[in-house]
Amino acid sequence: MNRGRSQRGFVLLNALVLVAAFAAAAVFVLERAERARQRQAQAQGAGQARLYLDGFEALALTLLSRDQQAGALDHRGEAWAKIGGGDNPAMTLDRGQVRGQIDDLQGRFNVNWLANPVDVVAIRGFARLLTQLGLPERLSTEITAFVSANGPTDTAAYAQLSPGVVPRGGPVVFLQQLQMMPGLSERHYERLAPYLAALPSDSLLNLNTVSPEVLTSLLPGSNLAGLSQALRSRSQQPFISVEDFIIRAAVALPDGTIADEDQLRFSVGSEWFHSNITVELEGRTLTRQTFFQRRPLPFGPLVAFRLETRT
Repeated sequence: MNRGRSQRGFVLLNALVLVAAFAAAAVFVLERAERARQRQAQAQGAGQARLYLDGFEALALTLLSRDQQAGALDHRGEAWAKIGGGDNPAMTLDRGQVRGQIDDLQGRFNVNWLANPVDVVAIRGFARLLTQLGLPERLSTEITAFVSANGPTDTAAYAQLSPGVVPRGGPVVFLQQLQMMPGLSERHYERLAPYLAALPSDSLLNLNTVSPEVLTSLLPGSNLAGLSQALRSRSQQPFISVEDFIIRAAVALPDGTIADEDQLRFSVGSEWFHSNITVELEGRTLTRQTFFQRRPLPFGPLVAFRLETRT
C-alpha cells in the first residue's frame, strides 16, 4: 500500500512539475506576444505620425505652387503665410493633432553672406543686428569666423568639447550647426535664430517679409520709425519691386535712396521656405523641419531636405 501511495505521489509531483513548466512556457509566450503587439502598435503609431507630417508637407507644396502660379510676389497676406495662425493653429486628426506653419527664409538674415570676406555690408550689418538684439558684440566675429572658408583660427575650445570637434569652416547647411560653437550659449542661439537663415550665399532678402530689425541692420543711417512705417504699409499693399520700396520708404533712407550695388541684395519674391511641423499622437511627439525650394516654373516647389526628432 505504501508503495502504491509513493507511486501516486510521484506521478502527482511529475504532473505538477509539468503543469508549472507549461504555465511558465505559456507566460513566456504571452509576454513575447505582448511585447510584439506593443512594438507593432508603436510602429503603426510612428508610421501614422509620419503620414501626418507628410500630409502637412503636401499641403505646403500645394500652397506654394498655387502662389507661384498666381504671381512673383511673396508677402505675409498670402495663403501659405496664414497656415498655423489664428486662434486654432492645431489641426485635429484621428487620435492626434498636427501643428505647423510656413515661413519665408528669405525674410531673414542669411548667415552664409558672412562667408564672403568682401561682403562688408553684410559683415557690418550682422554686427548691428546683434546690437539691436542685445547680444554680445564678440559673436559677430566668432560666427563670421565659423562660416569663413578656413574656419575659426582658435580651435582650442572646440577640441575641449565632448566629443571634441574640428570646425571645418565654410557656409553652413543647417542653422543648427552654429550650436556647435563653444561661445554661443543656448540662450543666445534662441534669441538669434528667428532672425537668421542658412541659405545659398546668392539668396536675396525679401522686402515683403523681412523684419524691421534685419532690414535696418543692412540699411545703416535709416530712420527706424520711418522705415517701420513703410514696412507696416506692405500689409495693405505689398511692394511690387525694389524701386517701389525705395519710393515708399524714401523719407527714411539716407539721401532718399539705396546705392545701386546694394539694391542687388533685395527682392520682392522668395525661393526658400521652411516648415516646423509637430504631430502629437497617443502620447508621442514627432517634429520635422522641412526646407522647401521653389524653383522657377514649370518645375515649381520641392522638398530640399528634412530634419526629424521624436520625443
